Amino acid sequence: MQDKGMMFLTKQLDFDNTQQEQVEKIFKEHADKMQKYQSEIARLQKEIFKCMSNDNPDSVHAFMYSDSVGTYRVAVQKELFRSSVAIRQICKPEQKKKFDELMQNMGKRLGHQMDMHGGSMRHDSL
Repeated sequence: MQDKGMMFLTKQLDFDNTQQEQVEKIFKEHADKMQKYQSEIARLQKEIFKCMSNDNPDSVHAFMYSDSVGTYRVAVQKELFRSSVAIRQICKPEQKKKFDELMQNMGKRLGHQMDMHGGSMRHDSL
């Protein structure tokens, strides 16, 4: 168990051994998908920059790449939902309450960070 998020959840929710094995599998699949999506987003952003840095900017391709970035960001959000639901489903009733609290707190923290960084703008946005 090397993922800090997984270790945190395991400790906070007091997962038993069976639950730990299940959550480990969920985190592994999640990490693999997220790595793939983030790599593709980074690759596409490089392509967008190439289009922009030409003497004759290629907006047609830049916009196509931008659309693809958006598609991957939607996939990221769907994966976050899928993995969160999968983890919640392995929780016992009392663990679900704690899980829901943890997710709400995380959402608040992320919202606060977004507010501090100018709303929905991200460091990798153009």
